[in-house]
Amino acid sequence: MTLRAKLNYYWRLIATALSFALFGIGGVIIPAVATPVLCLFAPDKRRILARKLVHLSFKSFVYIMRGLGILRWDITGIEKLKRNHGLILANHPTLIDVVFLVALIPNANCLVKGRLLSNPAMRGFISLAGYITNDDSSSLLNPANDTDGLLVIFPEGTRSTVGQPLKMQRGAANIAIRKEMNITPVMIQCTPATLSKQHKWYHIPERAFVISITVNNDIDIAQYLDVPATLAARQLTKYLEQYFSQENPVYEQPVTNSGTESPIDSSLGLGRYIN
Repeated sequence: MTLRAKLNYYWRLIATALSFALFGIGGVIIPAVATPVLCLFAPDKRRILARKLVHLSFKSFVYIMRGLGILRWDITGIEKLKRNHGLILANHPTLIDVVFLVALIPNANCLVKGRLLSNPAMRGFISLAGYITNDDSSSLLNPANDTDGLLVIFPEGTRSTVGQPLKMQRGAANIAIRKEMNITPVMIQCTPATLSKQHKWYHIPERAFVISITVNNDIDIAQYLDVPATLAARQLTKYLEQYFSQENPVYEQPVTNSGTESPIDSSLGLGRYIN
């Protein structure tokens, strides 16, 4: 490695540390300052404003990372996210996938892990925007919770493992089937690999990494609505595993399991989301 390359590497290492420190500080200060102001508005207006604020905060964060030379991005099909209602399913290769998607969607609603409420950097954003935790995932089926906004779910439930078959929870398919919502698939790739399940934050690549996001055409679920919901969710999950694996070559093709699967539980199979 040349001297210039070494200096660039150590700069990006320091910049990465600064970026995550800034995110943590912002995750505490922004909700603390914004919450009293937002309480002056009616609940529906408050939620919209809060999600817009989180959107702008996350957007600022990714632009700061780009400005520091840590990353770049390539986004295709973003126009398909410019709507007020829908179900977004995405693969989950990196730690900052949810940050990018929320940065792209002004009124995003997310399904997140309940344990993130104990993370000081995320707790304020989650509470402020009214994101739903997997501990309360059954509330998604309540018609009273049918609000404007794109619902973002990572159906793997945790970050992907490169070279391993993609395995999805059935919760996302359950939501699509029971609420009769077509699925907008989003493919995320990170090159070179970093911030994955196998990487600590300080395991940075030798050059700035590129986040590639491709929004594909909707998956029509009509063919799954003529069978019992439990069976339909199982079949749709299997199809989604094959679909995402074919669209993203870093995964091994899933192995068909001929064994008997247990029926869905009260948590809709949403045991793990956003890691």
